[in-house]
Amino acid sequence: MAGLRRVNGKISGINPTVSCSRLSQVQSLLCEAGTVPDGILCSLGIDSRYNEGCTELAKFLFYGLYGRNHLNLENALEDFPEEMLDDVILLIKADCVHLYCNPMNYSYLLPYVSHWRNLQLYCMTKAEYEDEEAAEEFKISSFVTMVQDCYRIGVPFSSQGHIQNFDMFMLEKWPLIQAFALEGIGGGSFFTMKHKIMDMSEKLWQVYNRLDPVSIDHLLIEDLVNFEKQWSGFFSSMDLESHLSILELSEAQAGESFRTYYSHGLISSNITDKSKSQQPFVLFGKHSSLEDLESYSFNFPSESHQVRNTGPCAKLPHQG
Repeated sequence: MAGLRRVNGKISGINPTVSCSRLSQVQSLLCEAGTVPDGILCSLGIDSRYNEGCTELAKFLFYGLYGRNHLNLENALEDFPEEMLDDVILLIKADCVHLYCNPMNYSYLLPYVSHWRNLQLYCMTKAEYEDEEAAEEFKISSFVTMVQDCYRIGVPFSSQGHIQNFDMFMLEKWPLIQAFALEGIGGGSFFTMKHKIMDMSEKLWQVYNRLDPVSIDHLLIEDLVNFEKQWSGFFSSMDLESHLSILELSEAQAGESFRTYYSHGLISSNITDKSKSQQPFVLFGKHSSLEDLESYSFNFPSESHQVRNTGPCAKLPHQG
């Protein structure tokens, strides 16, 4: 894990091998058999209406830079506008990468991309960037140049925690896509009339879930620690029950901590999947058969099934 170090317990520094490997894994999706896109487009911030799928791809490629809710910059500047940091457009092709950024976020992105092969960079100087109109025209013309040789373009439309039905017309509402139609500096027509759009979300999720030194480090240092804290807290609350009160404990009461952690986890991770197969539950004694599970109400967990009455003949369950 050379190239990685810790600042306040968090990863700092860039591992060139991991950075190049992650890009290579995304590029490999463009080399598969069958119909594949000519490139994968990732636009951040307002230009994609803060699309979560694009943000997720950026977090994968620029690990440690783009955090869950904000940017995890070691030397973050309080007065540095977030829209400046989000001013990024990526077009990933099988054999090269096109990257638009601005002179403000360039230095933050450079350590991640400097090792990428065949990188085409679009970036103005600080003096040029001060002219807002010229800067906007440069961004649009850069985007047009990026995609000019692409007929099929893939997009990471959904994130793993917020699955959406792919809607090409939602893409047309992205300011970047709308600007493509501008005469003179744009492509001169609707983006989706010139390019076939493909949703690459599910294939990208498979890439994100592969382990590498950075993801393993994050798993051990952050995810595992949080997991241990949650379970310790849960069992501590159970240990507070006396022997007598345990007999009065219902399935609903025993499962309350599970449901609380589950609900908070959905909110903090922006997960909308609340399917029955994912929800936590607690069943006691002879009430824990498959038939009971299939008829279990997650909206109204049982208060009547208590430890004292879920054994044979509605008595105390056997202890094992």
